[in-house]
Amino acid sequence: MNIALVDDSESDRMQLESILKEYNSIHQLDMVFHHFCSGEDLLAHYQPFRFAVIFLDIYMENMSGIETAKRIRKVDDDAVLVFLTSSEAHRSDAFSVFASAYLEKPCSNEEVFRTADHLLRLYTKNDRRFSFSFDRKDYSLFFSDIISLETDRNYLLIEDCDGNKFRTRMTFSAAESQLDSRFLTLMKGIAVNMDHIQQFTENQCIMQRGRCFPLPVRQQRELKQKWLNYKFSQIRENAAMQGGCL
Repeated sequence: MNIALVDDSESDRMQLESILKEYNSIHQLDMVFHHFCSGEDLLAHYQPFRFAVIFLDIYMENMSGIETAKRIRKVDDDAVLVFLTSSEAHRSDAFSVFASAYLEKPCSNEEVFRTADHLLRLYTKNDRRFSFSFDRKDYSLFFSDIISLETDRNYLLIEDCDGNKFRTRMTFSAAESQLDSRFLTLMKGIAVNMDHIQQFTENQCIMQRGRCFPLPVRQQRELKQKWLNYKFSQIRENAAMQGGCL
């Protein structure tokens, strides 16, 4: 598990690494720490999915942590960002780049441990996979990468967030039994990942890649409400993890 520590203060980076190493030892994880002395330094080496978590100081010379995060978001919507700062002034900015936490310096062990607990649950959630066979090969997709699943007679059509489509011999009920609460069954034979829903119109569910699914007339309001409830539960979960700090 690669962890990025981005701060122009070496002593602050070392202090945070020391706390995380203690957490790592307690939970028997495999954290590998990567130090960056500036936002520019991080971006020069950045690749999507390289880091499980990025800890970013907000106040750095030249490029701030907020500006660094904005540039990361241009190439990576899924990066997990945690801001570190000595001021309350940038909480709204942290919202704008979908940060997972906002920790005030000096960080206590308790605060870092609480944040790490939540991020570990998030990491475990995102690590769940859906396994199937396609074109005589075995595949395994992260739940987070799946856009939709649709029945096609005795087959199942699976679309991922890169636009790839897979057709496997599996019943919809067998697939549905493997899914978790992020998946919403729109009607018998169609399930979508609520993390990838863009909006509901009067009679359609529109996904982030532009794919549209019809909605049953009598359940339109109920399905939209389930999606809104899910979004709200995600916000509450993040807020609870941070003790209300975001």
